[in-house]
Amino acid sequence: MSEIFAAVDALLARARDGGDLPEPAERERLRKAAGLTQVEVAEALSTRRETFAKWESGAARPRAPKRGAYAFLLAGLADIHGTRGPDGWLTLARQARPHTTADQPADEGE
Repeated sequence: MSEIFAAVDALLARARDGGDLPEPAERERLRKAAGLTQVEVAEALSTRRETFAKWESGAARPRAPKRGAYAFLLAGLADIHGTRGPDGWLTLARQARPHTTADQPADEGE
């Protein structure tokens, strides 16, 4: 039975893909409002600055799990600095951080 739920979770993740990030201009605005450089964010997300620059500009799309981490960062920055334009992405971005339980240890790696 758990395979069925795993398959449904995968479909839901696919359906959400793309809806958890704001428009590129808002991504950049939030980062700059926080006084963060592309290098700092790229290092935190374990990626190259050039790759991050493409994510921020919308030229490329980050994949999981980095996408979730990036979305969660942007949601946190929006909580601090506010958001401009449509904010429907915030709900999904806030949910991007995986929850851990006593039975499920947090990922230590990547």
